[in-house]
Formats: sequence, C-alpha cells, structure tokens
Amino acid sequence: MKNAFNILLATAAMSLLVAGTASAAGPDQKLHDMLPEKIKTAGEIKVGTEPQTPPYDFYAEDNKTITGLEKELRDEMGTRLGVKFTDMPAQFASIIPGIQAGRFDMGMSAFGDFAEREKIVDVVNYMLEGTSIIVLEGNPKNVHKMKDTCGLKAGAVQGSIPLQLLDKQKTLCPSDKPLEVMQFPSNDQIKIALQSGRVDVSMDTTGVAAYSLQHQPEGAKKLELVTGAQYAVGYQAMLVSKESPELRDALAATMQSMIDDGSYAKIFDKWGLGENKLDKVTINDAARFDDYMKLDD
Repeated sequence: MKNAFNILLATAAMSLLVAGTASAAGPDQKLHDMLPEKIKTAGEIKVGTEPQTPPYDFYAEDNKTITGLEKELRDEMGTRLGVKFTDMPAQFASIIPGIQAGRFDMGMSAFGDFAEREKIVDVVNYMLEGTSIIVLEGNPKNVHKMKDTCGLKAGAVQGSIPLQLLDKQKTLCPSDKPLEVMQFPSNDQIKIALQSGRVDVSMDTTGVAAYSLQHQPEGAKKLELVTGAQYAVGYQAMLVSKESPELRDALAATMQSMIDDGSYAKIFDKWGLGENKLDKVTINDAARFDDYMKLDD
C-alpha cells in the first residue's frame, strides 16, 4: 500500500508542478495514514453534492465540470491525503440518506451544523454561514423579516435549513394570514417559481444567494437579497457517517492543516467569502450556536 501511495504522491507532485499551483503543504503521509483502509485501497472519497449552490458547488459553463469554493477545498484536501475526491451529484435531500446507506463517503454541499443533524451523522465544521431571504427585485411584497412572510407563499429546498425555518415561521403566523410553504428539489427550480409568481419569497444560504444574484442571466426577472436580516447563523460543514470516525478525523486534520498554512484563506478570499473563515475546525459543535433556529424577536 505504501508503494501505491508513493506513486500517488509522485503523480500529484508532477501534476502540481506542471500546473504551477503546488500545495503549500503537499501530499502528507501522516494525513493519508489517518484514512480508513477501505478508502486507502479505493484511492478515492465519494462525495455527495448538489452542484446548484454557487459559489460552493456548481457547474461550469460546460454544464459538466463542477467548480466552486467547496470543490477547490476538496481538490486541496485530495492533494494532501493522496486520494481523489469523486463528486457524485445528487439532490440535496438525498445526500444524508446516501451517506447512511454507504453510497457516499461524505457530504459537502453547503450543509449547516445543528443538534438534530449531529444525531444522524458526524459533522466537521470548516466555515461560518447564515441564511437570508430572497424576493423579486424591488421587494413588491415588502418582506424585510421572517414575520413579514405571513400571508405569502414561500419556497425552500427539500431537507434544507431554510425549509425548517419557514416551517417554524408557519406555526407563528395568524390564522387569517397563513404562510404556505412549498418544497422544491433544487434552488434553480425555486428561482423559476419566484420569477413566475408561484412563490413570493424564498430563503437560501447567504453566500449562495449573494453569488447567484450577482450572476443573474440577462432577460429574466431579477431577484434580490433582503439585507439586514439573517437567520440560522452558524457553521457550514462536511458530513460523515457515524460509522467512519477515521475519515471524519482525517478530513478535520487536513482542513486544519490548510487553515494553518494559509491555503484555506486564499481559496476563501478568491471566492469573496473571507468573512466566513474559521481559525479552528471543530466536530459536532452545534451547541455553540444554541439559538441557531431563532426567528424574529
């Protein structure tokens, strides 16, 4: 196995030398040794991700190649671990069940960390994020906070934190102004629903929303981010099966090495997310944000 790893090291080093973008740390035998034997043998880590969440994971112009901040983080981790991260596109709501069933070794798709999720999978926290409200340009429904969604129709991705927030708000709306919450498989379908008037408002990860709204196509109805109100502020994370603590710890150690040598910061700054950086990777740390699901006062 060590010979196979040495070949991987040599191949990775040569590729990086040719590209002129060599990792500050380079392939690391100690990090590789932390991996489960199954992954060492396979030489890959299968990643469940929904490539509809720019700037984290999304398709490039060829509609085949996945790019984004999380993709670049995985590429750097793969260099250090001496294995390949194989992206397996999936609907967001199917990723955690896929991890539990063994179809994916991990999930990385703008996932938040919260106590209920930690009961199902192990959560490796590597950045901070929040959730914001999205409306049609001009904010015709005058939505400035969650409580303003009462009497409207809202859309959110199945299995997402925005869906949980909206479902919670739904219980707080008066009977004469009910909030109707609709579920969609992906963010791109919600955008179409907003533009067509099927829903009045949606919610999404702040970084995802800010990036996508800065890159709206010409000719379509424009959407905008509601400023001054952010919810579910907490960690963004990688998810790993409870049955794979070795992989969990290897991912955490690898990401921490990237923080320590500055390569992590370069990737975040490139994608305009410098404010979301962490100094320390944590595991199953949702308790730090015990008011994660708090709505309006």
